[in-house]
Amino acid sequence: MSLGPSPPINMRKHFAAVALAALALAVTASPSFAAAAVTGSNTIDSGPALIHGRQITDPSQAQALLAAYWTPERMRAATPADEPSEGDPALERLDRPGNVGEPVDGARPATPITTLTGSSMSPRALNLTKATGRVFFTNSSGVDKSCSGSTINNPAGNMVATAGHCVHGGKGMGWHDNWVYMPGYHNGSYSDGMWSAYWYTSPDGWTKKSYSWWDFGFVNVHKLGGKKLVHVAGGNGISFNYSKWSSTVLMGYPADPPYDGTDQYHCVGSMYPRGFQQVGFNCFLTGGASGGPFFRNYDNTLRLGFTSSVIAHGPDDKNYGPYFDNDVAAFYNAAKNKQP
Repeated sequence: MSLGPSPPINMRKHFAAVALAALALAVTASPSFAAAAVTGSNTIDSGPALIHGRQITDPSQAQALLAAYWTPERMRAATPADEPSEGDPALERLDRPGNVGEPVDGARPATPITTLTGSSMSPRALNLTKATGRVFFTNSSGVDKSCSGSTINNPAGNMVATAGHCVHGGKGMGWHDNWVYMPGYHNGSYSDGMWSAYWYTSPDGWTKKSYSWWDFGFVNVHKLGGKKLVHVAGGNGISFNYSKWSSTVLMGYPADPPYDGTDQYHCVGSMYPRGFQQVGFNCFLTGGASGGPFFRNYDNTLRLGFTSSVIAHGPDDKNYGPYFDNDVAAFYNAAKNKQP
């Protein structure tokens, strides 16, 4: 199957060889974050995930409903989620002045400890990771859409980090319906399961105002077959307050041409400041890659890293995302223990 023209020179598909630094695992597992003011745009918004407009609390029922809904034909027909505009830089400076403290890791990576029936991964370089996956949902207009996300090693073992517009339609809209995450999605296969959303967390700055600098969200998912997501797919760490200038791996599932959403792509290079509280990366990951991680210290052997931003918007040859500072840490802390 052709995936279109070759990527630019700084990009390689997951089987391209790349030398990456070893992951520093000696991090603080339970850091103390600086207090984040929770007013205005950085107010925490959260809500239950719905399936066909109803909250389903039973994991088995949720799984059955969504497995029936997300047929291969429906997934192929899903279009990339609509990205926000960049917005006014002056407004960004006023609305999100930044709450930056000392660099800290909110969680360290964790490798899988169990598998689902039929789960497998072949050695690759740069290795396909099960801790990045594809997201599908139905928006408030009833249209099926796709995004990307990364598994986070939260205490409840059930978290996905993604873009705000991959969980909520923004100003005047609502939380998305029929939301699922498929770790390590590859060529239509998701042998590590289809995980249904249980709870959403995102800033008012996205859900009420559609500001790109607040375009991030956390999703807690149901157990699948009695197992936790992080135990099956592994979980990335999460970082806050690190330099906006840093070596980074960008990863996601681009679905706009020349790609079709069926495979995991990545770029290796340098992150840089963008706007006032955003970061950028020059990478040709098109629509559908929204929500994919900016990885700090990605380890190609463990196939894990530290999520330090998420793809939110940008032209085809660049990807921008919100800077993960103490404000974002407050959202992670609000969501990290949620479970059915």
